[in-house]
Amino acid sequence: MIYLYQDQTNQAAAVCSRNATISSPVFLWEMVHKLSNERYLFIPFRVLPSVNYKPGYDLFCIDIFDNVAQVLTGATSCGQTNVHLIPGEYSMSVFQQSSTSNLIPALSLGLVYQTLVNMVGTNQNIPVTYSGTSDNYVIYDPDNNEN
Repeated sequence: MIYLYQDQTNQAAAVCSRNATISSPVFLWEMVHKLSNERYLFIPFRVLPSVNYKPGYDLFCIDIFDNVAQVLTGATSCGQTNVHLIPGEYSMSVFQQSSTSNLIPALSLGLVYQTLVNMVGTNQNIPVTYSGTSDNYVIYDPDNNEN
């Protein structure tokens, strides 16, 4: 599982190059939120390895800042790919391709990696309370020790 955090630059490791069948692949990420089914597609900056062999994993840089415009393709260094993800758990698929701008998985050259992603929001530990009637329903309270 990959963990990403809101309001910061994230580095995520994924085993993509080892499964790629093309030389110099570009990796298209597709993330689907498990509750909302909202879909996010982007090409994060890949930190090139400093060794002469294929490392066991690839390192990617992903920014998650809601107050900065989204940048989904074209990153040439860390800090340039910004995605507006909502907190929660995602199913993630990574596709290999030669295009640096394609965001359509069906036009890629195949799936190379799948995993789960947990995107941790900045206010994730604050209890969410809904009150539309005379009842209050606490959805999650991390300070409740009755469990």
